[in-house]
Amino acid sequence: MRTILMGIGNILMQDEGIGVHVVREIERRYSFNPFIEIIDAGTLGLEILYMLQDGVDNLVVVDAVMGGKPPGTIYTFKNEEVKKYYLKHKLSAHEVGFSEVLALLEVIGKPVRQNLVLVGIEPVSFEVSLELHEKTASRMEDLVKTVLQELKHIGIEALEKIPS
Repeated sequence: MRTILMGIGNILMQDEGIGVHVVREIERRYSFNPFIEIIDAGTLGLEILYMLQDGVDNLVVVDAVMGGKPPGTIYTFKNEEVKKYYLKHKLSAHEVGFSEVLALLEVIGKPVRQNLVLVGIEPVSFEVSLELHEKTASRMEDLVKTVLQELKHIGIEALEKIPS
């Protein structure tokens, strides 16, 4: 079973980088049983295809989500909902690439085999900044918990690392 937790987004554009910030925080604080791969895919776009072309059973993606709800709203989409979201919301270069990655995985006969999950948050700002907007940053812990809950649903247990 190959499970990947992937953060996508541009950390130079404030909340656009939320996916990367979340997976880095999770990697810093947790290990997993069974083992999962954690990938900071940033703005790689179509290059993500090469990371997934050997096949993946479970893929949990964390990203900024433009769902039309108030900023700070946390979203969870699963399987076909993820594909539909990325097809409808092509807002930046990495999202266009990710939509294409999902389609190309199907074309080459390597779709996500079991669980495709998108966890995200409605962003506040895409200003140039390495820091998340205060409102988005205040939801970081809730976003981390949501990701861990989704991993648990697919049989992946998070184990807190002992601080050194």
